[in-house]
Amino acid sequence: PVVFPTEKALLACEARLNRHRIFPRRYFYPPVHTFYNLAPPGSFPIAESISSRILCLPLYYSLPMTEIERIAHLVLTDE
Repeated sequence: PVVFPTEKALLACEARLNRHRIFPRRYFYPPVHTFYNLAPPGSFPIAESISSRILCLPLYYSLPMTEIERIAHLVLTDE
Protein backbone atom coordinates (compact mmCIF):
# COMPACT_ATOMS: atom_id res chain seq x y z
CA PRO A 1 0.00 0.00 0.00
CA VAL A 2 1.06 3.58 -0.72
CA VAL A 3 -0.33 6.54 1.22
CA PHE A 4 -0.49 9.67 -0.92
CA PRO A 5 -0.47 13.23 0.43
CA THR A 6 -3.93 13.91 -1.04
CA GLU A 7 -6.78 12.01 -2.67
CA LYS A 8 -6.18 14.10 -5.80
CA ALA A 9 -2.61 12.73 -5.99
CA LEU A 10 -3.93 9.19 -5.50
CA LEU A 11 -6.50 9.57 -8.26
CA ALA A 12 -3.89 10.99 -10.65
CA CYS A 13 -1.54 8.07 -9.97
CA GLU A 14 -4.37 5.54 -10.31
CA ALA A 15 -5.36 7.02 -13.68
CA ARG A 16 -1.71 6.98 -14.85
CA LEU A 17 -1.35 3.32 -13.88
CA ASN A 18 -4.68 2.44 -15.53
CA ARG A 19 -3.50 4.05 -18.79
CA HIS A 20 -0.62 1.56 -18.68
CA ARG A 21 -2.99 -1.35 -17.98
CA ILE A 22 -2.00 -1.60 -14.32
CA PHE A 23 -4.99 -1.79 -12.02
CA PRO A 24 -4.31 -0.99 -8.37
CA ARG A 25 -7.17 -0.91 -5.90
CA ARG A 26 -8.34 1.42 -3.20
CA TYR A 27 -7.54 0.01 0.23
CA PHE A 28 -10.18 0.15 2.96
CA TYR A 29 -12.29 2.47 0.85
CA PRO A 30 -14.80 3.49 1.93
CA PRO A 31 -13.65 3.22 5.54
CA VAL A 32 -15.08 0.25 7.39
CA HIS A 33 -16.83 2.36 10.02
CA THR A 34 -19.20 3.69 7.34
CA PHE A 35 -20.76 0.25 6.83
CA TYR A 36 -24.01 -0.17 8.63
CA ASN A 37 -23.67 -1.90 12.03
CA LEU A 38 -19.94 -2.62 11.80
CA ALA A 39 -18.82 0.21 14.05
CA PRO A 40 -20.45 2.51 16.54
CA PRO A 41 -21.61 5.82 15.12
CA GLY A 42 -19.06 8.56 15.42
CA SER A 43 -16.39 10.59 13.76
CA PHE A 44 -13.19 8.84 12.70
CA PRO A 45 -11.21 11.59 10.91
CA ILE A 46 -7.91 9.67 10.75
CA ALA A 47 -9.53 6.57 9.23
CA GLU A 48 -11.43 8.76 6.77
CA SER A 49 -8.28 10.65 5.80
CA ILE A 50 -6.13 7.56 5.31
CA SER A 51 -8.82 5.61 3.44
CA SER A 52 -9.12 8.40 0.90
CA ARG A 53 -5.35 8.45 0.28
CA ILE A 54 -4.21 4.80 0.30
CA LEU A 55 -3.75 2.70 -2.82
CA CYS A 56 -2.73 -0.98 -3.04
CA LEU A 57 -0.31 -1.67 -5.86
CA PRO A 58 -0.20 -5.05 -7.61
CA LEU A 59 1.59 -7.60 -5.45
CA TYR A 60 1.95 -11.31 -5.99
CA TYR A 61 4.67 -13.93 -5.73
CA SER A 62 5.55 -14.23 -9.42
CA LEU A 63 5.47 -10.48 -10.20
CA PRO A 64 8.61 -9.96 -12.32
CA MET A 65 11.19 -7.42 -11.17
CA THR A 66 10.84 -5.59 -14.49
CA GLU A 67 7.13 -5.07 -13.75
CA ILE A 68 7.88 -3.93 -10.20
CA GLU A 69 10.32 -1.36 -11.59
CA ARG A 70 7.79 -0.20 -14.20
CA ILE A 71 5.09 0.24 -11.54
CA ALA A 72 7.49 2.10 -9.24
CA HIS A 73 8.53 4.40 -12.08
CA LEU A 74 4.89 5.22 -12.89
CA VAL A 75 4.09 5.90 -9.22
CA LEU A 76 7.09 8.18 -8.76
CA THR A 77 6.76 10.22 -11.97
CA ASP A 78 4.13 12.47 -13.49
CA GLU A 79 4.91 11.20 -17.03
